[in-house]
Amino acid sequence: MFCKLFVIAAVVLTLSAQAHAHAAIAPALAVTGTPKRADVQRPSTATPCGNTNVAANIDKSTPVIAAADGTFAVTVTNFNAGSDGSRQVTMTVDATGAGKNFAAGTVSKNGVLAPTSTGSDQVTASLPAGTTCTGGAAKNLCIASFKTAAGFGNCVVVQQGAAAGAATPAGGAVTPAGGAVTPAGGAAVPPANNGTPVPVANTGTGTGKGAKAKAAGPAATNNGIAAIPSTGATTGTGNGRKTNKVKAAAGTRAARARRAVLEAESDVEARNFDFEVVKRSVISWIWA
Repeated sequence: MFCKLFVIAAVVLTLSAQAHAHAAIAPALAVTGTPKRADVQRPSTATPCGNTNVAANIDKSTPVIAAADGTFAVTVTNFNAGSDGSRQVTMTVDATGAGKNFAAGTVSKNGVLAPTSTGSDQVTASLPAGTTCTGGAAKNLCIASFKTAAGFGNCVVVQQGAAAGAATPAGGAVTPAGGAVTPAGGAAVPPANNGTPVPVANTGTGTGKGAKAKAAGPAATNNGIAAIPSTGATTGTGNGRKTNKVKAAAGTRAARARRAVLEAESDVEARNFDFEVVKRSVISWIWA
């Protein structure tokens, strides 16, 4: 009698300990968000996903995405410390997604065997070599069954061949910093005129008061400042004496010298003209 009571007590204590020795793997099949203690299953050979209905939940559950080489990561969280709350796992995979035909997968980065407290570990696993997932409506889902060293765990949906994010096209236009870029070879904008003399081509004719007016072409003016004179002959028209012949291209040393010569010639001619007038007047008075 005493032996029976001892055995029953031991079994109860064991079951009680196991009831609190939970660990879950996220994202868990048929669980929305972070798994809780109540979501923990006891995977076995007969029921790799515990009591969870695989067919009813494979397309409703959040999948973990497998890389091109078949690797993926999950998170193991324990609700008890010690070996009963082990975060160390093994994994099997059903490529059909039906939850019945499982093959051994690989765990390359595992969790802690006997954690001293509750917490989480990230575990890295790989689908068996050559696996092609064919489960779910899209025919690209596998079922992975995780089991801790203490015998707890659950199943996870693994998605294969997920679409990659849109890549930036090669050679795509890049917006330059600071706005639009001035195109190469573009026309240069001439600087603003600040009053500096600007040379211009001779396109006109000058007008003088002398019949023989001929000098350098007119100088361009710029806001009242004498411009650099241009070259070229300028014709002038006028009536009267040769005084004040064309005063073109004033402002240069050569032009001023030429102007002085012309004015001197005009003065001589004017004096000769006056002398002839006086001479004729005297002769006319004598003969009168």
